[in-house]
Amino acid sequence: MKKLVVIVGPTASGKTDLSIKIAKEFDGECINADSTQIFQGTDIATNKVTKEEMKGVKHHLLSTMKVNESYSVAQFQKEAREIIETIKEQNKLPIVVGGTGLYINALVMNYNFPTNTHTEGYITQFDDLSNEQLWEKLNQIDRRAAKIIHPNNRYRVIRALEIIELNGLNKSDIIKDNKTYFYDDLIIIGINPQRELLHNRINQRVLKLTDKGLFSEIEKAWLDNKKNEKAQALRCIGGPEIISYLKGEVDYETTISLMQRNNRRYARRQITWFKNQFEDVKWFTHDYDNFDKMCEDVLLYLKQVL
Repeated sequence: MKKLVVIVGPTASGKTDLSIKIAKEFDGECINADSTQIFQGTDIATNKVTKEEMKGVKHHLLSTMKVNESYSVAQFQKEAREIIETIKEQNKLPIVVGGTGLYINALVMNYNFPTNTHTEGYITQFDDLSNEQLWEKLNQIDRRAAKIIHPNNRYRVIRALEIIELNGLNKSDIIKDNKTYFYDDLIIIGINPQRELLHNRINQRVLKLTDKGLFSEIEKAWLDNKKNEKAQALRCIGGPEIISYLKGEVDYETTISLMQRNNRRYARRQITWFKNQFEDVKWFTHDYDNFDKMCEDVLLYLKQVL
């Protein structure tokens, strides 16, 4: 039976390129674990892998949801686990690739979700409440959940309130990270580029994506969501910033600067998350010039452990 390989790391670190090299070498298929790449209509914003870049490797859970739909962590857990089993039954190597920490945790750890996970329109009842008021509402009901959710993370605060409403239980009692793995055949590969070079790469990526039509793509996605800027697909880096630009709240240069800054901050949070959540990650570093050499080292390591 084939093992399960998971590749984690910050945005712009080279996870996609590495995953394809692994898939080609070990007859594998890739499973997306990036929450923003689930959606159609934001391919530029999420730097989604193209058909040409896939090099014939089969990819799963890319663009499976429309830009105006919603998707939960529980849905991802269920669908990804089913795909992994199917790939293993075909005697191929499943390779999970992504930077959304909660998706990775829910997949590989013993996370338990309630049966009732989402009600259409639940989010709209809080439109008149500020982020701070929403967080305080959660803090009064489930102090443990509020402690680990930032007040400005409006979506996660609302989801915690929704779970309580639907199930009569606190989110912190329902979703437990008990530090035990769901899989016993798991190999986690971490990529951690040199920080200054990573930040430079992120800055350049924002400019390249802008040249590809990022502003027009976000505007269309925004309109497709009837200008609902809280839509899940618009939480990608570039979504909130460009919508602010479209509303005339910031100028073009400020929008670019904000996208670069927020992308860098996101990368730092990703690194911190994966280092804190998983003790069994095999980390590899690179400075981009030696990326191919790092990939060779990863393939050599996998040949020893697979």
